Amino acid sequence: MRGIIEAPYEAWGGLRRFGNKTKLVYGIPLITQYRQLLMLRWRSGIRPDQYYKFHLFRPDRLDLAQDFLKDIGPMLQVIHRHAPRTQDAQIFSNKGAFEHWCAENNIPTVTNILKINEGKIISGTAGALPPSDLFIKPANWIQGRGASLWRYDQESTEQYYNGNSGSVLTPEELEEFACQTSLESGRPYIVQKVLTNHSGLRKLTNGCLATVRFMTVRGSNTSAQPLMAALRMPTGGAVVDNFDRGGIAAPIDLATGVCGPGIQKKGALPPDVLDTHPDTGSTISGFHLPYWAECRALTCRAHNLIEAPVPVIGWDVGILDDGPILIEANHLPCDNLAQMPGGFPLGKSLFAEVVHDRLRSSFISETGRGA
Repeated sequence: MRGIIEAPYEAWGGLRRFGNKTKLVYGIPLITQYRQLLMLRWRSGIRPDQYYKFHLFRPDRLDLAQDFLKDIGPMLQVIHRHAPRTQDAQIFSNKGAFEHWCAENNIPTVTNILKINEGKIISGTAGALPPSDLFIKPANWIQGRGASLWRYDQESTEQYYNGNSGSVLTPEELEEFACQTSLESGRPYIVQKVLTNHSGLRKLTNGCLATVRFMTVRGSNTSAQPLMAALRMPTGGAVVDNFDRGGIAAPIDLATGVCGPGIQKKGALPPDVLDTHPDTGSTISGFHLPYWAECRALTCRAHNLIEAPVPVIGWDVGILDDGPILIEANHLPCDNLAQMPGGFPLGKSLFAEVVHDRLRSSFISETGRGA
């Protein structure tokens, strides 16, 4: 009853904020938007932010509106909370553990030059930073938070330069900076060499690494399967490509590895659709990713190797000149990144079936133990 009463006010509020942009860019009349907002709120409980965020005003998405899922994290957390504890479960929360797991399973990944905790180097050699560009980031944080990029000036100063802060540090000072940052933040930090994308992919970046978010699903008695993929591209002065931090995401056809147009979450709703990269002007839609078959095989093989009963994993894959590598694994992948770029409704995919089965199994096993 409350939703019926609130719907007209919510719809009017959404229309005032986002309606004119939707009318101007997509040609959807204001009265049509208002009617659709009311219908979706009354029938499916969908609020205006979801309507505009997922472009549900598009004819090909409106009928699937109720299949666009919001906040999948709590469902996945329930599954993980009730799952048997395994040693490899820590790879999702600690990048150092992820590197070790990849090495044990012969999976290509980025090497951690230094591991730092509580301001002290716990792995790697002190005083031996390589003369190359370096990436410093927390080992247990998300969305690129706390990351910094340091360019090495080999020809003149032999120092490291940070383009965002303007800081110039010697190798000794940079090492001290990483240790101090770990101490002050209360988080473990890692130092890595900066990776460079495949030569054909660099035109879709601002010079920093672009990655593929590849989501795989695995049922209780089945092998892992690819679910969706999106190319994440860094823009402007960002040193990370995260969707929530202003990066562009473009859907990728799973069969061919061909990208669709990009979308940028940051900014006013509905999200802007981009045909070209704003920094380079290169066309996004139609770009064919190199090593695509290898990307599919790598992520599915990795998911099958994990002992932890994790139904869905979001892999960050770097495509380099010599092939793909895994950057990290996410057991609580972002539903926005999965659904917004290409209008891929998770509720209409294998994701819903697998997660439903795992939730059901979790509660049945809990009931059995309680009995």
